[in-house]
Amino acid sequence: MYILENFFKALRLFIRTHVDLDIDIKLPMIKHHINGHIRFYSTKDLQNVVEKLVEDLTIVERCSWSSDYTSIWLKKELWTSTVMKEILISGCKYGSNDDHQGTVVSVSSDECNDSVTCLRIALLKEAIQNMAKTNGYTIGSNGLHLLVSKKNKPCNDNLILCGNVVCNVTAKQYKQRKQEAITKMSANRIESDEYPIDIISKLCHASIVYELLSVRHCKVINTECDTSNKDSGIFIMYNYSRLCQVWKAYEKGVIENHYEPLPDIGSINFGLLTSKEEWILILNHLSVFPLVIQQSVEHLLSANVDVHRLCKFLMEMSSAVSLFYHRHHILSDPISSLLPLMYARLYLVKSSIQVYENVFQLLGIEAVSEM
Repeated sequence: MYILENFFKALRLFIRTHVDLDIDIKLPMIKHHINGHIRFYSTKDLQNVVEKLVEDLTIVERCSWSSDYTSIWLKKELWTSTVMKEILISGCKYGSNDDHQGTVVSVSSDECNDSVTCLRIALLKEAIQNMAKTNGYTIGSNGLHLLVSKKNKPCNDNLILCGNVVCNVTAKQYKQRKQEAITKMSANRIESDEYPIDIISKLCHASIVYELLSVRHCKVINTECDTSNKDSGIFIMYNYSRLCQVWKAYEKGVIENHYEPLPDIGSINFGLLTSKEEWILILNHLSVFPLVIQQSVEHLLSANVDVHRLCKFLMEMSSAVSLFYHRHHILSDPISSLLPLMYARLYLVKSSIQVYENVFQLLGIEAVSEM
């Protein structure tokens, strides 16, 4: 069981036991200018509970109560080190669970032509299968049969309805159009026409997956209405690539004896990660990922999935990574006084890369580590 899930359960049990109240816990986002605490709302007077909460839950540093909500600050160093260890020990399994172990499902589709809608159906089907397996389901033929289709069939309780994609071209033309746009963007960026075709292909696929799956599966998508000239899939991959380049530069420095190898995680002082950007990335994204996985398919047996929730997580995490990257210098000169903070940030980089790659695997996206 993951640390955030453990804490939420312990907190809910504590409040239910002491004030007979079920609470809805909120994680703050950086745009709200809240300094990384956990909040839950209640009209009951919880003043007498606050001190006992700190005593009973050792991960809590302090908390405060106002007229309608309670704010909880966690022991950041302990929380961070626990999350980092979970991610790096679990690796590609981080976020997976056995909640539905022994439950067999099959996922099929009834559409097969060269429309963009059918492309969306194929991508949705793959993502559902990947997410089901991550939540302990077995993909087989002897269990519940789920059908992904654009045709609304009221008599089929196991239908996962896929909304149409309004697009005036075929899937092949749609992919070609995407590839041309990304090729042009890449050429402008490096001022060359020699951008590797395999990277272009992977970026193209990432862009398509995000565009077609980031909207709830039953909703219609109109690709002709997007005039923003922004490609969210490319933004996500660009921020993943940034972290990979930092890690690659560090490894190169180790080979050249510019840096020492990364110390064991047990010797790292994560209390040095004091900025709002670092804490939001740790608490709201790295910690939350397992819950996102659980919630995305918790109603799968009722033919209800939330693949778009995973896409939203990926975009919000990328925004947090972008802020962290721009506001903090990760690699420093190999001066002893600067190294402890650099090592802590490198573990944050390494953990973030792992979470990115786990999400990519679920969505069927190939990672691009250099752009």
